Amino acid sequence: MGECTSKVQTENITNELDFNRYSTYQKLETLANDFAQNEKIDTTYNSLIQRIIAAKQEHILKLLSVMNTQEKKEFMSKIEWIDFETVDSLFYHCCKQTHMDIFKGQIKFCNTQVDKDLDLIKQRKVGLILLCGGNSSRLPNKILKDIGFPSKKCIFQIMMERLKKIIIMAQETTDFSGFPIGILVSDQNAAAFQQYLKNKKDFGFPYIHVIQQKSLPIINKYGQVMFEQNQPVLAPNGTGSIFLQLSTFQKKFPNMQYIHLLGFDNLAGLPLDPIMLNLMNQNQTDVICKVIETNSTQDDRIFYQNGYFKTMETQDSSMTENPENLAKMCLNDLYVSVAFLNNLKSNHEKSMKFSQRYHVIRRGPTIQFEKHIQDIIEIANSTILYQTEDYALLIDDPKKAVIQLSNVHKRYLQLEGTQDNELVEITPYMSYSGEDLRKQENIIFPLII
Repeated sequence: MGECTSKVQTENITNELDFNRYSTYQKLETLANDFAQNEKIDTTYNSLIQRIIAAKQEHILKLLSVMNTQEKKEFMSKIEWIDFETVDSLFYHCCKQTHMDIFKGQIKFCNTQVDKDLDLIKQRKVGLILLCGGNSSRLPNKILKDIGFPSKKCIFQIMMERLKKIIIMAQETTDFSGFPIGILVSDQNAAAFQQYLKNKKDFGFPYIHVIQQKSLPIINKYGQVMFEQNQPVLAPNGTGSIFLQLSTFQKKFPNMQYIHLLGFDNLAGLPLDPIMLNLMNQNQTDVICKVIETNSTQDDRIFYQNGYFKTMETQDSSMTENPENLAKMCLNDLYVSVAFLNNLKSNHEKSMKFSQRYHVIRRGPTIQFEKHIQDIIEIANSTILYQTEDYALLIDDPKKAVIQLSNVHKRYLQLEGTQDNELVEITPYMSYSGEDLRKQENIIFPLII
């Protein structure tokens, strides 16, 4: 990853602009025309050049000086779709200004619920969207690859098998027709997921709705879009963007009352957890989010501490200094009411508040902007945070996560006194979350049930 280092002397054209006067538009047009003429660029790209200059991204124009005519044309067509205005605005409001990345919500807590609701699944009143967009720096090739399970299965296959298991438990048949299921993919992995699903024959589902997650450019500390080999460096714009893209999914499945958004950060995650569905339905709450207690800090996670939802940059530093000062880390495991989402469409103030919230993710010299699914909590009328003890965090370390999930499965089997390297894997077809298991004797590890 890198930024333009061209030594070509170019005029700092933004110095000529007076952003307080209407004449700026005329100056932008003149500057763009002159630049296009000097660089022999088709005049159809003049508006793009104006946008680049206005967004203070003139370093991009320097890249053109070492390209031939055809390369310039191809380069301009590739960057034409980049939202320079949004990037410039986010850099100014989230990075240059004093920006506290915190918010509140209408919160209740729960960790003792045991009753289940399978009827919502049977009646197709709850849908599932698997959040597969991810970020290449956090989950590079992990979702579709073997990460060390005894069965050699990838995480995506395990999640799909858990989904099929709970549907079968709910309806006692293997009919998956009409079930509302979707996956969120990114520009970076869409082709790989679509090919994988094709090879697996969509796991027996007649239809899986694919949602394409949008990307934003990664910038440096000066707000400049970064390039690598004349290609803009992009990253998915975060799981929270899905709330801006759900209308087609909702129209496809109009019977839905709830939607479960499930990521892959927790290997112990349960698609359509019937305990959560019962809690959601009985309390008529807008949102339920699973959380865990931790003093770990992740730069791209949302934490709840001292009444506020925070990112790592604005967390209390005592989290890491005092192991007893725990915060609740929000998992990408969130249930949302469709009625609440529909009401948002007519609430302009709340919709704008959500659409404008982005989080700054800093990694070394780079900056990227993301929305989180938990951002919806800020504008929800009621949210339940459900603390779970079953977790295996992939975002920390894949090998450690496999061991953590193995320990969860050992607890299901009431196995004690085993070593971490003595792995146990309960396949979803045998048990969804520990039910219908018999005592194991004369165990040989690794154990696959």
